Amino acid sequence: MFDKNRVMALSKQVMDGSLQAEAFYQALTQALTEEMDCTRASLWVYPDPELRDSIQCLQLYDRTDGAWSAGTVLREDDFGPYFEAMRRDNLIVAGKARQNAVTSCFNDIYFEPLGIYSLLDVGINMSGRPWGLFCCENTTDILDWTPQHVEYLRQVGTLLGFALKKAQG
Repeated sequence: MFDKNRVMALSKQVMDGSLQAEAFYQALTQALTEEMDCTRASLWVYPDPELRDSIQCLQLYDRTDGAWSAGTVLREDDFGPYFEAMRRDNLIVAGKARQNAVTSCFNDIYFEPLGIYSLLDVGINMSGRPWGLFCCENTTDILDWTPQHVEYLRQVGTLLGFALKKAQG
């Protein structure tokens, strides 16, 4: 169902230095929207991986208008249930994100203004430690995330961890 070859090729380009980080993040988030058949995909990093009390967007791709954005910071003070769940489970599967106890904290200032119905977040580890997360969102309707969606994102996260570790060092 999902093709990892595209992500593997991008990861190899980062590892050999032929693709810079920002271009990699853009290509990766665009690939994720296509592979996951969702409208938005983003890559977030924990500024403090020990606390994991905030996340910063490295890149977000929105398929509806073909635009990228970056820099948004979300904090635990504003979205406590979400951050607690990510620390506990390293995974949030919310097909009905607006009704989900963990993600409904985003309704007023994020989901409703942007038209988001579904969310899937999968944590990314680098060298066995929390690094960040992938977020896939759907704005056209409710998307029922499958175990295959989750597994694909986990595998992409593993590839990303290896690629970034090698590229950094």
